[in-house]
Amino acid sequence: MKRTTIKDLAKMLNISTSTVSRALKDHPDISSSVKLKVKEAAETFNYVPNDFAISFRKNSSKVIGLIVPEISIFFLPSIINGISSVLNKEGYRFFILSSDDSYETEKEHIETCINSRVDGILISLTKETKDGEHLKKLKEMEIPVIIFDKTVPQQSFESVIFDNIKTAELCAQKLIDQGCKNILAIFGDENLEITQSRLRSFENKISQSSDIQLEIIFCKSADIVKQKLDIFLDDHSFDGFFAMSDETLMGLHSSLIKRSLNNTNKKVVAISEGTLPKYLDETYEYQINNGYEMGIFAAKKLMETIKRTTSDLSTKSDNCYYL
Repeated sequence: MKRTTIKDLAKMLNISTSTVSRALKDHPDISSSVKLKVKEAAETFNYVPNDFAISFRKNSSKVIGLIVPEISIFFLPSIINGISSVLNKEGYRFFILSSDDSYETEKEHIETCINSRVDGILISLTKETKDGEHLKKLKEMEIPVIIFDKTVPQQSFESVIFDNIKTAELCAQKLIDQGCKNILAIFGDENLEITQSRLRSFENKISQSSDIQLEIIFCKSADIVKQKLDIFLDDHSFDGFFAMSDETLMGLHSSLIKRSLNNTNKKVVAISEGTLPKYLDETYEYQINNGYEMGIFAAKKLMETIKRTTSDLSTKSDNCYYL
């Protein structure tokens, strides 16, 4: 069915398009009888305002683009809830684009956001993204951007990330305090900066205790954790385990259950959003990376940026906020 326009309504009612437009907006110069006729016709023929045209006139779409590396059950839902809670209060809508961890797709999504005339962008970068070169166009076009969770060295936009050094160090200390002497540490994709920063901090803390043996493996998914541990646990015995994320914790938990190693004296410590460990095993200890908090903070920072003047947007804004 063809979309009904203001021109269509004007033709039906034999009045001008400007009269229709003003009647729909309850303009005081339009009589009540005309307003009623226009609104009845609009409802009958399913007239829907053209949001794009309205946003073009107002120079504001009230829409935010959210670009993420992948759609996952881990961590992302809590971030989205945090973002939503802020944007809804501000009268903004948002759409989600998944880059499938592809740099080229990420660039395409940025173009989609530009073409959709979004008021701002929240973006978590892919593992293939090595610099912020493709973000320069957004800076030139004065489109507000906040980078969150996964970022790269860049000089254009503010970033919101977790204090990975502190968090990994606290997890290592928990295992030390529990008296663990043979520890297996499970990290994610070794090409990611988030993995490397957590690895450096964890290793550094453990190395301060000379009597602790540390083994490290890298796994890009929960399934890979399970596959590696099926082999690794045949030849090694550990009294402590570290998982750098909810995803690696899920794979570890599955392997421990398979070998009936859960609910023993073995200690498990993870970096987690905070929900998963409670349902897996109450003995698991964890340091919380609160996704909901990150979503709220990132969205608030974006709102602050949008509300700045154009001259402010052209200034350097490369602050990095640690949660």
